[in-house]
Amino acid sequence: MSKIIIRTPNHLGDCLMALPAVEALAGECRDDQITLLGPDWADKIYGQVPEISFIPIAGYRLHGVQAISYQTPVVRQERFDRGLLLTPSFSSALIFFRGRVKERYGYAGEGRRILLNHTLEYAHDIVIHRSQRYIHLAEFFLDRKLSQGRPLMKFPATDMAGAEKIMFEFKIDARIPLVAIAPQAVAESRRWGVDKYAQLADRLVRRYDCQIILLGTKAEAPAGSEVARNNRRIFNLCGLTDIGSAAALLSRVLLFVGNDSGLAHLAAAVDIPIVVLSGADNPAETSPLSDKKTVIIKEHLECISCVKNVCPKRGEAFMRCMKEISVEEVFNAGQKLIEPYFK
Repeated sequence: MSKIIIRTPNHLGDCLMALPAVEALAGECRDDQITLLGPDWADKIYGQVPEISFIPIAGYRLHGVQAISYQTPVVRQERFDRGLLLTPSFSSALIFFRGRVKERYGYAGEGRRILLNHTLEYAHDIVIHRSQRYIHLAEFFLDRKLSQGRPLMKFPATDMAGAEKIMFEFKIDARIPLVAIAPQAVAESRRWGVDKYAQLADRLVRRYDCQIILLGTKAEAPAGSEVARNNRRIFNLCGLTDIGSAAALLSRVLLFVGNDSGLAHLAAAVDIPIVVLSGADNPAETSPLSDKKTVIIKEHLECISCVKNVCPKRGEAFMRCMKEISVEEVFNAGQKLIEPYFK
């Protein structure tokens, strides 16, 4: 039996895209002891994988000097035989090296080659989905081919209870259809605009007599308030959910609308219809994996999928990828996905 450590990604969308690879590794290494090292909230995702233990890392210990000083002794004391890095950073490779993980696997780059025993070249010239890159790492680690499934999120009854508590506190009627919107994004280049989201929410309420829940972080709560605009059918839940309760809430909605974000991946993972607004992101690499997905993207723009967090354009060209997406277009896309539920 080998002791194996896997360093998970740091972000929600990436953790979900890596879930099929982690599940495949767990299935192939049943006789080994597998431990995951990752952000504390990621246990909500990977806790569904049987026979795997989890070492949680608080947010302020995920990066830089704090990460190295805290994680290194945690890893070292476990005396792992093999380790797989799903993260691309130099610091994560240094932690495995200084943590005395005997056989260390991961993508080359960031000067990590000197810290890893086994490196896989990251093919920058080939556009493939990030979930497939995680599968490639797992195949490299196992030295065999794997089949890839979709990330599907399971959650315990306690998370559903948490979702029901939120619905009770906000007087959200379980008998009335629900639509979820994530109205904000961390990166400026991915923001469609709270005014457009407000128009979309109002139109959905008028057309379907539904309720809208707004999801996001605490920092995004002011944007949620702007979208809600005192509409009694729109509920601003930004900053009030954890991953488990957000997943449980999403499992109850008919449609999710937002940009390519962690919440979009979470919505896809609970298998609901989603409309994804794409601009600076590259759907071929990071779009949520779903067969109930519509991606709205202005492919005619030369700068589309620039993968920049801040739009470098000025004047009329500034943020065209988002500005050219109309409320009508998004409403029509959502309508096609949810209309069957109202027939």
